[in-house]
Amino acid sequence: MTTKKNTRGEESKPRNLNVKESKNSKRLTIGFIIFAMIVVGIIGYAFLYDKVLKYNKPVAVVGENKINGADFNQRVRLERNSYILQYNQIAVQMVLMADSEDYVTYYKEQLVQLLSILDDYEYLGEYVLDTMIDEEVVKIEAEKLGITVSDAEVDALMQELFSYYPNGTATPTVNSWVFEPTSTLSSVQKTLVAVSPVTQTPTTAAEATEEEAVVVEPTATQEVVPTSVEATLSPTATQVSGTATPYPTATVYTEELYQQNYQEYITSLEGIEVDESVLREYITNYLLKQKLYTAITADVSRMQDQVWARHILVETQDEAIVVMNRLAGGEDWNTVCNEVTLDQSGLENCGDLGWFAKGQMVEVFENESFSLDIGEVGNPVESSYGWHIIQVLGHEERSVETDYDYSRLQSNYYDLWFQEATANLTIVKNDNWVDHVPSEPSVALDMRVSSE
Repeated sequence: MTTKKNTRGEESKPRNLNVKESKNSKRLTIGFIIFAMIVVGIIGYAFLYDKVLKYNKPVAVVGENKINGADFNQRVRLERNSYILQYNQIAVQMVLMADSEDYVTYYKEQLVQLLSILDDYEYLGEYVLDTMIDEEVVKIEAEKLGITVSDAEVDALMQELFSYYPNGTATPTVNSWVFEPTSTLSSVQKTLVAVSPVTQTPTTAAEATEEEAVVVEPTATQEVVPTSVEATLSPTATQVSGTATPYPTATVYTEELYQQNYQEYITSLEGIEVDESVLREYITNYLLKQKLYTAITADVSRMQDQVWARHILVETQDEAIVVMNRLAGGEDWNTVCNEVTLDQSGLENCGDLGWFAKGQMVEVFENESFSLDIGEVGNPVESSYGWHIIQVLGHEERSVETDYDYSRLQSNYYDLWFQEATANLTIVKNDNWVDHVPSEPSVALDMRVSSE
């Protein structure tokens, strides 16, 4: 009896173990399936987010206008492509000028700078996003004024960019603005601008003597055209004897040829995942801003409240106080200026800056100048250049004489207006913009230069 019970008891144990193992096996299987589903779900969601979902949330919102991720991504690619094209052009120039160490150094510095921009993906991406936000502000303000850009206008600019002029090259217009004469000086102003005698090299002995004292009166400010940094290389004409070989006739740039060039460019954009619509939108926004700028600045008058001032520039406040004490003690402005001023451009005219309107000078300098009476010397003011001692020689309503200065006034006026327009809009820049910044296209590895 006992033996049978023991035998049954011993026989029952394997059955219990099999049941437990079976249950554990099922749990492991179920657990593995659940884990696998979770992993697949995560991978699937990541893929779905990367390809679809992330583009549904805008990267920025300006008022009611949204900037979506797909458009932002393509716009960054378009911007990167323009830098790369510029890089490749400079690289070719560097190779052509390989015999000149100075040119090679100059071009290499530009290439390194372009690479630094392209390699800082987020910096370039945020720059593009800020630009697109500004464009949305322009759209909103242009709509208020009824300003639009037609497809025909976009096409016309596109043709210009490809140097195709179906109606002939546009003839530049010349601004016929007539400068007004310099203001009549009061006796006080004439006294202020009289300079110390200077020795000039006469053309002939009869024309001038060393004892002549020269009194300088302000004249209309001339526009200074800066010299280009890059030297323009002009080949020396070579005389050729014998019968001249006729030049080949240039190929006529037809609309068909333009369309071919245009399509080749669009194909190249498609190769970097940029749609033609993104390019046209870019040009539309450019034209819209030009029209808005013209409309906003149209009423900026050339007649402006202006001051005529001169200054002495020194490095420290203590030096400025010494200058003030010398002037207060009766020393001649021109003598003191020529001895101590750091403004090299003002040495020949004793710091005379001529006439200027608001928005043309550093703010702190401008504020002090417009607060002074004629003949008054103000307290020293500090700017990023150093310490200025300012004396006002004139203050009146007068015309802005040069087109350059008038353009600066218009630009300053527009910038202030645009800042106010932007401040009146609700602008949200979402953090997800970083997810949309591409690192392509990029400069080919064999084209990259070293910064060393």
